[in-house]
Parts: sequence; structure tokens; C-alpha cells
Amino acid sequence: MTDKIEKQNGVIWFDKTGLSVYLQNKPFLRLNFTPDCFNNLEIVDRSKLENLIRNFIKSNKLFYLSFILIITSDVLFEKDWILPQTEIQKKEESDFIDSIPFENILTHSWIKDNKKRLIATNQDYIFSIRDIFEQENGHLIGVFPYSMFGANIRNQSVKDILKNISNLKQDNLYDESKELPSPKSIEEIEKNKNTDKSLIPVLILIFITLIGLLIFLMIRK
Repeated sequence: MTDKIEKQNGVIWFDKTGLSVYLQNKPFLRLNFTPDCFNNLEIVDRSKLENLIRNFIKSNKLFYLSFILIITSDVLFEKDWILPQTEIQKKEESDFIDSIPFENILTHSWIKDNKKRLIATNQDYIFSIRDIFEQENGHLIGVFPYSMFGANIRNQSVKDILKNISNLKQDNLYDESKELPSPKSIEEIEKNKNTDKSLIPVLILIFITLIGLLIFLMIRK
């Protein structure tokens, strides 16, 4: 008899030291990153980070988890401008984005209280977390800045947050239709290397055959 699939809903806070997981009617969970896999806002070792999160998922049975990811201030880059914006401020906005030290970034801006706020974060963090949970049949619903919510998220509030998430659609940093390819895992990179190596003999054989055919045609002439 197969085990019954238990789908779960949750909210995950992502900060520079780890993940805080809140589930409906279940105890709060915490995963602290180790310095050898994630440190100073950098993924030090992607394979170790993936294994750490994957083991956390399995040990806490976080399978089939639909969740939103809330990113805290210590993994965000933020800047405000007074409206209306001048040409100098527009240039500052462009320079701000260019100064963020990551190859792939997610950005979002909104206007409130006569100010324009721009936020950005490392896309690779987000997609790595998303991909690992999806490998365990999870689903990332959206990514939101901490400022959209209260200072504390309790297990009891998870249901209300997810129920009202459609009202925050405009503040979602995660747009599947515009996303860039996910960073490849170590396993995928090694698999592609092995595939490339296995094609080399075939390509050599095709090359030799074509050369032989060319020589044959030249001799016949």
C-alpha cells in the first residue's frame, strides 16, 4: 500500500544565515547555513548548499510543500528616491542596479508616500531554493520582500498570508514567464560533461567518414 501524499502549505523566511519555515498547525522549523556552503551573501559551494537543504527537507518531511519565500533586509539591496524623479536620480537608479555584485539579479520597485523604492537580490539564491524544493515535489508560489509583512510570522498566520497572496501579486519578485535559466547543479554539470565526452567518438567517426567520402569523390574526378 502506497503512502498517502500529504500536500503542505508554508511560508519561508530567507535571511543571510538560513531559512525559517512556518507551516500550518505544525512547529516552527529552522535551518542554519554553514559557512562552507553560504557566507557573506555568496554561495560558497553549491553542491553542499543543495545537500544541506535537501537533507533538511527530508528529515522534516517537507515534501509537496507549496510556499512563498519572504526575503529579509540582510539579503536585499534597497534604495529610495523622492518623486518626481530627476534625470540625475534616474542615472542613480541605473548605477544602483549596476553596482549590485551578482551576475543575475531580481529587481522590483514600487511607489509609496511620494517615494520610489527599488529593491534587488541575487537571483541564484532564489532559484536554487526553488529548484531543491521542486525536486521534492514542492512549488514556489512567489517571492516577496519582508516589508510587505509584519515583523513576525507565526504558524497561525500562514493560512491568512496564503489566502491573501493574490492581493500582493504586484509585489511578487518571481515571474515565471520572465525568469532566466536556473543555475545548474553540480550533478547536471557533471552529467553534461559526460554526455559531451560520449559524443566525441561519434563525431570523430563522422568526420573521418566525410573526409573519406571527399577523397573518394576527388579520385573519381
